[in-house]
Amino acid sequence: MRGKINGILKRANEADELCAWGLRALIKHHPNDFGSTDLSGVADARKMRAEEQQQAQNGREAAKLYARWEHLDDGERERLLTLAEEGKDSPAFAEQLMTNLSYRGREQQDAVLLLASSLESGGRDGQLSSSDARLYKALSGSLATATGPDSSIGSPGGVTAAWTDKLISTARDGNGLPRQHPGAIGGGAATLKDLTDLMAADVGDKAVYDPNKDSKEKSSPWKKDEGDPVYSEAFLTEVGDTIREWETDNDDAYDGVMKNWQGTQEDPMKGLLNAMSRNPSASTHYFDPDTTDNLKYFLEDREWPGGEVESKMPDETQYTSARAELGLALESAATGRVPGSPMHPVPVHHDAAETAIFERVMGEYTEALHKDQSAVPVSMRLPMADMIADYGSDVHQILGKKMDGPTDFNQLEIDRGDLTRIIRATAEDPNAYKMIHASQSVVTSEGLNHFPADSFRKEDPELRAWVKQSASVLGHLDGVRGDVIYDLGQAEKDANAYKRVLNYHIVGGLLTPIPIAGDAIQRSVDAGLNNHLNDQNARVDAETRNNMIRHYDYSEKQMYGMLRRMATERGLSKEELDASPGEYEDHLQSITEQWYQNGMGDADKWMGQ
Repeated sequence: MRGKINGILKRANEADELCAWGLRALIKHHPNDFGSTDLSGVADARKMRAEEQQQAQNGREAAKLYARWEHLDDGERERLLTLAEEGKDSPAFAEQLMTNLSYRGREQQDAVLLLASSLESGGRDGQLSSSDARLYKALSGSLATATGPDSSIGSPGGVTAAWTDKLISTARDGNGLPRQHPGAIGGGAATLKDLTDLMAADVGDKAVYDPNKDSKEKSSPWKKDEGDPVYSEAFLTEVGDTIREWETDNDDAYDGVMKNWQGTQEDPMKGLLNAMSRNPSASTHYFDPDTTDNLKYFLEDREWPGGEVESKMPDETQYTSARAELGLALESAATGRVPGSPMHPVPVHHDAAETAIFERVMGEYTEALHKDQSAVPVSMRLPMADMIADYGSDVHQILGKKMDGPTDFNQLEIDRGDLTRIIRATAEDPNAYKMIHASQSVVTSEGLNHFPADSFRKEDPELRAWVKQSASVLGHLDGVRGDVIYDLGQAEKDANAYKRVLNYHIVGGLLTPIPIAGDAIQRSVDAGLNNHLNDQNARVDAETRNNMIRHYDYSEKQMYGMLRRMATERGLSKEELDASPGEYEDHLQSITEQWYQNGMGDADKWMGQ
């Protein structure tokens, strides 16, 4: 009997302990809610606790293996890869890895920074292998988890813990050991870069964005970031504030690289901004001009390492610069989505902070564009175009109407001429132009989809107004495209390469997908875009350069195509479309022709033609 009672008591105590553990798990690091943990009973709690204990054990084992990473045999290396890649998203694993890590005689925070630098450089032989890159990326993932809100050493409750604060301060200040010591950390730009490079997790990603590559290859600035870890807002903000404070208080912060191209690559802000772009909410809060001055600092006040020579660098080097990562971080902040992820369905309403960032970024280059059509930096063209595309309904109003007040959707107050010049500057990247053009094609078709068959058969002032505005928008865009191709031809650049990228099936070839709601809209867009593709092999001769506008009237044909497809979707016959007098033949088509030409002429005026 005593044995039975003891057994009952033992199981009761175990159940109590599991329940207590389960309750702690539910509210762990979530003082105001139950977090994301889901437990349905004691069995779930037992299983989850066992998994947590196993992950903690795996983290300690991984720490021992990472300490010897340069000397591991094949079996040990494979074991470490398995542990690191499978455990990186577990707080238990990440905490134990970080707090038990030892490298070159240093522990924890020092060891993380030393290990990151060693892995990134390829270790003893200086050769970065594919497995080295995987270990580096897994370490980045573990650091993101360890410094996140679900970790006791990270940012529980949205505030960085002492362990995380010490990691950041060590990167900034170093550890005070003499330079000859194998565990010495000097701090400053080099070690801050070690930390932010680890956050970026781009080691081993060699592909550089090339806007003139075949669209089927999907070359993009964010391809290198696919699958990379997402860092917490608290950690990103603390690292950003630390670097800004350090570089502001040090006149010689980037001594040696400040005035040459290496500065654009060795800037510790590069990795931070890359990581920031993967957390849109954090980016929006960090750059919100109504609550911080960070946006002003990056756009106006900061002395960018290598900034004086950046515009003279080859394009491929500009695409790997810190400013390129600023563009992606600002896109994330202004749109609320990760660069490369699908656009928001039209129409989209952005919050006040996103809109404020968008307007401020657009306003950065307006004055310079009056004197220099290419004032938008090479690496900023595609991110700015993606922002413009995400605000497509507002852009449609600005280019299609003479607005006397803010736009209806996001209350934008951007001058039509300024917007046209911004689009012109971004359009030197053909992928950038395609995004804006495709966005307006979707907005136009989405608007047409609201009208019933009778609107195409007899006068409907609202449909006439929409056709007028849409034709004007597409005319503006054709004016921009013609001007870019003309200038490329004048400069004896490869205008054919630009056209080849531009004329690839525009929706299918987009780097960033645009959601289309409904088959009718999809068919209308396709009908408009596929009926007037240019011969990719056509050469740009002198006559074409001098008469570029009349040779690039594609969007007029596109508007006819979208209009016709939507009318036939509504049941109109070919006879009804061609009937004269008739609404479609004598009014909708003539409005398209007139306002398309007006839009092109307006674009020419704003571009100073």
